[in-house]
This record gives sequence, structure tokens and C-alpha cells, in this order.
Amino acid sequence: MAEFNRVILLFFIYSFIGWLWETVYCSLKAKHFVYRGFLVGPITPIYGFGILGVLYFIEPFQQNLFLLYGLSAILVTILEYLTSYVLEKLFHATWWDYHDVPLNINGRVAVPVSLFWGIGCVLIVRVVHPRVLILEEFLVDKFQFYLPIALVCITLIDLTYTIINMAAFKKATQQLEEAIELRKAELQVSLDETKDEFSKRIAEARENATSRFDQLTADVANYRKDKPTAAEWLHSFQENPKLKANLPKLNLTQRRLLKNFPKLKLMDAKNTEDIRQLVELLKKNNEEKRK
Repeated sequence: MAEFNRVILLFFIYSFIGWLWETVYCSLKAKHFVYRGFLVGPITPIYGFGILGVLYFIEPFQQNLFLLYGLSAILVTILEYLTSYVLEKLFHATWWDYHDVPLNINGRVAVPVSLFWGIGCVLIVRVVHPRVLILEEFLVDKFQFYLPIALVCITLIDLTYTIINMAAFKKATQQLEEAIELRKAELQVSLDETKDEFSKRIAEARENATSRFDQLTADVANYRKDKPTAAEWLHSFQENPKLKANLPKLNLTQRRLLKNFPKLKLMDAKNTEDIRQLVELLKKNNEEKRK
């Protein structure tokens, strides 16, 4: 029972430290508060699993700095790759993307990132962990097995909610994308009709006056484009209250996922960025209504 309590508490402590690290780093990078984490609670489980793996599986090699560094980097890289793969298959979404980082493997992991994780693991084992053990012993003495059990129960509830919420999130984003694609198609028809009208007017102008023809040719050149811009289809939603009213409403957690995970890509969507822009527009409109 004592080992069970220790493992559970260490998992949650390091999951919280990982969540705190990501939240601080991403907030500083974005220059505004970014609440990271897949779950609602302030934990990122991949850090908990990763550090526990380093502490228990690599324990025989922890006295050798080079083996500790190398094996930690390899172990955490494998965990990161598997986590990315499993999350993608379960939720049809990618949560991080290293395609722009050199020496990456399918965008799931990258050598520079793995080298950084290795340094982090060495610092945790040699510097952080002895102090964390003091905290863990204090919590066990104070709360015994009640705290680990409570944390596990709360996290299971959180995980259940997150899975249900992700199913609703997938359905809502599909509806948003359908609405976007419909608006784009309608604007495309209007665009094509406008091009046809310009072409007819050019043909007529050829018979009348060269100057008129030159003016119309310039108009067509200025208007020529293959598809509606984001500004145009967003404006069409802005100007159509009835259309906006029929769109699904995302809850706070779902909006947070779109906002705080800039690398998030929905596998079933053609363009996640279009959905993100529309959600941001709807949010601004709701805020203006409250004022």
C-alpha cells in the first residue's frame, strides 16, 4: 500500500509540474495566459508517466550521467510518439506537430526536442526528485491513502467528461465546417457569376470603345481570384444573424482546445484554422451582445 501511495502521488505531482511548465512556457510565448492540458484539471499525464518511467525503469543506470541522459531521452521519445499516435486514433486529432522541427519523425517527435527532454529528465532525477520525495512523504503522513484515492477518482471523472466532451466537440466542429463550406460554395457561385458578367461586358465593350474595354479589363484583373477569401466568408456570417443562430455553440473547454492548442489539427476537417476563425468571430459577437 505504501508503494501504491508513492507511485500515485508522484504521478500527480509530476503531471502537475508538467502542466505548470507547459502553461508558463506557452503563456510567455503567446504573451497571454494559456491554460494547457488535455484534461480539465491542471495535470498533463504524459509528464507523470514519463517521469515515473525514468525513475523506475532507468533506476539501475541513474548513477551514470550519460546513460541516464541517453536512456531518458529514448524512453520519453517513445512515450511521446505513442501518445501522439493513440490520441490521433482515439480523437481523430493531432495535438502537437513537429514537422517544422529538423530531424522529426512523422511530426510526432523530433531529435532536438528529445535532446531537451533528456536534459529535463536529468535535472529532475538529480535536482528536483529528492525535494519531491519530501513533499510526497509529507502528503502520505498527512492524508495517508485517502489523497491518492481521491485524486484517482477525480481524474477518472475528468477523463470521462473529457471523452464525452470530445465526442460532442467532433460533432460540433463537423457542423461548423459544413456551414463554412456551404458559405464558401455560395460565395463561389456569386464570384463565378460576377466573372461571367465581366466577360460579357468586355465582349460588348470591344465593339464600342477601346478605352471602355481597357477599364473593364482592369476591373476583371482586380477582381480575379480562384476562391472566396477568409475575410469574405467570415463577413457573410457576420451579416447574417439567422445563419449564426443556427450554428452549434462550443462550451468553454472546447473553445479552450481550439485557442490554446495552435497546432491542433482535426483529421476529419479540411481546414481547422477556418473553424478556429469562425469560433473566434462567434465569441466576439457574443461578448459584444453582453456589453
